Amino acid sequence: MQIVRSSVQSLKRRFWIAVALTALSLLLMRFLTNGLAGSVIVEFEMAKTTEKAKSLMESWGSDGLSRFIRGIYVDFIFIGCYVATLFFGCRYMGHLSGHSIFKNAGYIFSYLALIAGICDILENISMLFTINKQVVAWVVHFAYDMAFVKFSLIFIALLFMIICLFFWGIVKLGEKR
Repeated sequence: MQIVRSSVQSLKRRFWIAVALTALSLLLMRFLTNGLAGSVIVEFEMAKTTEKAKSLMESWGSDGLSRFIRGIYVDFIFIGCYVATLFFGCRYMGHLSGHSIFKNAGYIFSYLALIAGICDILENISMLFTINKQVVAWVVHFAYDMAFVKFSLIFIALLFMIICLFFWGIVKLGEKR
């Protein structure tokens, strides 16, 4: 029993450290990109066609393009942070729910965060290729596919965490009665 509590406390600590690092990496990204809106990055991730990618790059100008490239490089730090947050979050929330099924599922769902991170890395590499080398249709579409899979997996992991919190709340309400 003591080992389980120690394990849960370790997950809790790692989760909150990862949350703090994720927030700090977002602030770092905002600072280093000189306030470049996150929506600009998402819009380029979801460009899907060479025409859209070219149009976006032209609309940024050289200053916007350099800020965007800095944003992609800082995004590699952000990826590590949000992956850790989701990884430890799924495991911690699974334990917190008080249900053995959610506890075990938390370990499975935590790996979705790792897959999302791999997709995000591949997406960033594709975007850097598109910006620094040439705009190639399959590379732009590949970035879109990786972004779509990444966002889907993040959504699933977050939904799992929310459901676990919901069940934790139910357990806490039951204990008060």
